Amino acid sequence: MKKQTNQTRNPLHLLLPGLALLLLLAAILAVRTLLPRVRQEEVLIASQRSGQPVELHATAWWPEGVRHAPLVLLCHGFTGNRQGDGHFAPLAARLAEYGIASIAVDFPGNGESEEPFTAYTIEAMQSDLRAAAVYMAQQHGADTGRLGLVGHSMGGRLVTLSLSEQVTAAALWSPADNTGLDGIEFLDHTAEGRQALLETARAQGSVALPQWGVTVGRDFLEEMAVSDPAQALRQYHGRLLVAFSGGDPELLSQQTIDLTLQAAAQGDPDFVNLYGLFENATHNYNAISQDAQENQDICTRLEEQTARFLRDALRR
Repeated sequence: MKKQTNQTRNPLHLLLPGLALLLLLAAILAVRTLLPRVRQEEVLIASQRSGQPVELHATAWWPEGVRHAPLVLLCHGFTGNRQGDGHFAPLAARLAEYGIASIAVDFPGNGESEEPFTAYTIEAMQSDLRAAAVYMAQQHGADTGRLGLVGHSMGGRLVTLSLSEQVTAAALWSPADNTGLDGIEFLDHTAEGRQALLETARAQGSVALPQWGVTVGRDFLEEMAVSDPAQALRQYHGRLLVAFSGGDPELLSQQTIDLTLQAAAQGDPDFVNLYGLFENATHNYNAISQDAQENQDICTRLEEQTARFLRDALRR
């Protein structure tokens, strides 16, 4: 027969799990209250085309109360818009929580732009990036001495061709960075077809792209023909992040991927290489399977890794 004992249960055993949960929630709330408040604004900013003024539709994000915040310029791809396929707003919000301002504009002929697509040129987009940086410096006190660039696809090529000593860090998402006219392989996969597009544009001033629903101007194709993104990457010694996706071969060749990664390593041997981490993603970094959870995982991974890269590069 077992000896009966009178054991009094300590009421703290019942309270401790609840107290631990409350402490955890309080800690999370404390951290959140320390983060800067994210402000967002839809704006029109002034830029120029051949000396003539134009207005750009833009979205700006900044951390409220942070003085001289670093600045990131967000560059969408061909026939895209300042939403960046849904990636720019979440990325910008996270950057603002890290104390970093950002801005995205609709490039000529894209999004809410009131210009024709024939105004879409590398020179025009670079002018728009400068205008966006000036706006953020004047209106929100952004520090253009700590400047980051993010670009997707043709926006990635734009970023690559805009690299300079003034650019502290750059993130390239599936950049169209092959040499010369090979950079428009997303318009035509054959060298003969790409050359024909250029010749038609030279003769007519522009060429229609029915599959894309736009007409590109001669200047854009001439700029592409003489540009060398790989060389720009080799000469750049700031911080780099490069990503490519499993869906890229539909638009970008393996030659483009290999050339870009090799050039990036020559410019920044410690560059952040995300190649291979997005095998289940489309060129626009959505799930190939169209599964909602997988799609969210891909988006979060791309945006979080890019935000942390820029935080570490711009705040040190």
